[in-house]
Order: sequence, then C-alpha cells, then structure tokens
Amino acid sequence: MYEVEVWGIAIDPINQSPIVVLRNKENPKEVLPIWIGHPEASGIMMVLNNLSFERPLTYELVKELLKNLGAQVEKVEITDLKEGTYYATIYLKTPFGEVKKVDSRPSDAINIALRTGAPIYVAPHVMEQSKVLIEDISPPADKHQPETSEEKNKKEKIDELTDEEIKRWLENLKPEDFQKFGSSGGN
Repeated sequence: MYEVEVWGIAIDPINQSPIVVLRNKENPKEVLPIWIGHPEASGIMMVLNNLSFERPLTYELVKELLKNLGAQVEKVEITDLKEGTYYATIYLKTPFGEVKKVDSRPSDAINIALRTGAPIYVAPHVMEQSKVLIEDISPPADKHQPETSEEKNKKEKIDELTDEEIKRWLENLKPEDFQKFGSSGGN
C-alpha cells in the first residue's frame, strides 16, 4: 500500500466535476485523481481550509458518533478500481480491540480520515493503473537548491512546492491529463 495525502481539489474541465488529488508520500511526483461529488469536495475543502460550522455537518457527525461509541478510525484504503469506479475500505478499531472493515466510497473515506487524523492508503495496482506523474513542476526561481543527485533534487523540488504552485497546477489541468481515466471517474 502507498500512503497518500490530500493534495487538493481540482475541477474536471470537461464536465466541471470535482476531482480529489491524492499525492503519494513515498514518491511525491505521483498523484492519483479521483472524481467525486460536489458535497464530498466541499467537505474536503472545509478541512483543507480549516473551516467549521456551529452545528456538525455529516462528516463531523460521523466523527462524533465514532468517538462516543469508543471506535477509532485506524486507516482508510482505496482498494480497487472497477469499470471507472473506485472502492475504499474504512478500518475501525472497536473498544474491544477488534478491527472492523467498512465498505465506503473513497470520497467519504477521505473525508472521515481527514477529520480523524487517520492515514490514507492506495493499493499498488490502483496507483499504477491511475496515477499521473508531475514531471514538469519546478520550484520558484528564488528558492536555491543545493547540488545533489538528480533524483534527490527532483524529489526536493516536488516537496518544496508552494501552495500557490500547487493551486496553479490544479487550475491548469487539461482534459488530456485525464484521458486514460475518462471523465466519469466515479468515487
């Protein structure tokens, strides 16, 4: 399994659907785009932008239910991709020490993971089948990189991307960037 982090939300230029972009922590130039619904994207953006509401919304409610039941989210996994639809599993640890697996849409699993601090993983075959490589992003000109091996230098460049560069990359996605996935994606 590859551990990933939520890198941002993009909009599919063809059908205006939101796409959650997950970045491989082990190899930051690999990202996994997953098409999701607007409410789920809003939920993710709330967490990314540290927004909250006076009354709990659905994902906050789930978090509070789990907490009150004594269950913990151990991890979530994006486990499969079948006919353009991604599948996920949420791993819950019960107060009795049992681990229960719950089938989930990736967008819901990601929302719950973000709120509970649980790690997010992607199955190797899903990552290999659907990843997009970010090769052509470079850090700002004013950042000086020490001379190192080419591979380490590339990784450092990707790791040092600013929020503005990430936003610019997400905003400049082109339809052909997603050709191999189709525009329905499914979550």
